[in-house]
Amino acid sequence: MKRKHLSGYITGTVLLCFSHVAFADWQLEPYIFDAVYYADHNPDVEHADGYDKQKLSAHWKQTGIKEGRKSSPVFDVKYYLNHNQDLQKQLGKHNYEKAAYHWYTTGHKEGRPSHPDFNVKAYLKDHPAIARELGKHNYEAAIDNYLNYGYKKGLKAN
Repeated sequence: MKRKHLSGYITGTVLLCFSHVAFADWQLEPYIFDAVYYADHNPDVEHADGYDKQKLSAHWKQTGIKEGRKSSPVFDVKYYLNHNQDLQKQLGKHNYEKAAYHWYTTGHKEGRPSHPDFNVKAYLKDHPAIARELGKHNYEAAIDNYLNYGYKKGLKAN
């Protein structure tokens, strides 16, 4: 019965998290930006803006992404560039906005290393029931599963 529930849950959330959005809003996709995570991991921003989602989102889009700030439990743009040398050569060592856009369009689908505490390939390997349910190379669904289930349950993901 759990498996059936998990399957239904996965199907509904994948569509939500990986929907097509206007170009201006791609930075706010759930697998790139989480307002609570952003505030928790950027104390200066939390001190200035508290947990106001609108203010935090605006800060991320206007400043935080360019500074390479931590933004999500599955994506850390500095980590992403440091662990994908081909992107560093292609995009530049500190071009965080282009690196985040690469993650949004391509990197998450490839299962590239994206966060020190989250590796989608390790998540699927360490949780075979989830891998069977989603498919062992369905990285989009696995990221979505982690954000909506695994992260909240404290499942190992690296």
